[in-house]
Amino acid sequence: MIPDKIYEVLPYAYVAVGSAVMLATNAWLLVVCGFLMVCAGAIVWVLRSDNRRSDIKAASTKYGGILPFWCYELLPFSYFMLALLLFALSNNIYFYPSAMILLVIGMQLWLLRGSYRKHQRPVLHTRPLRSRG
Repeated sequence: MIPDKIYEVLPYAYVAVGSAVMLATNAWLLVVCGFLMVCAGAIVWVLRSDNRRSDIKAASTKYGGILPFWCYELLPFSYFMLALLLFALSNNIYFYPSAMILLVIGMQLWLLRGSYRKHQRPVLHTRPLRSRG
């Protein structure tokens, strides 16, 4: 399969490449492709995060917030993508401060969620050693 170092970086690469495509062009088709790439990276990150969480197992079933689970999980990426769309599609410089604020909020939420969850890689289950006493 894919080496672990590449596999772990894929969601971040999807988001980075999609963001770069969105910001590099004004063509609608490329902006949509970049948007879909960022969405794919966000969904992969959320699925891996939910699977690896050590604080709550199966967070999607135990989530009890006001927003639906997927809306809550994709909120940082929504802020981030809205900021990118404002940068990419707006010709008005007065939208740029709002886009920057949305970008900072999205990145902050994404980093906080990653640090709060204390992701752990799956470990192989082995039989515990019996103490001799």
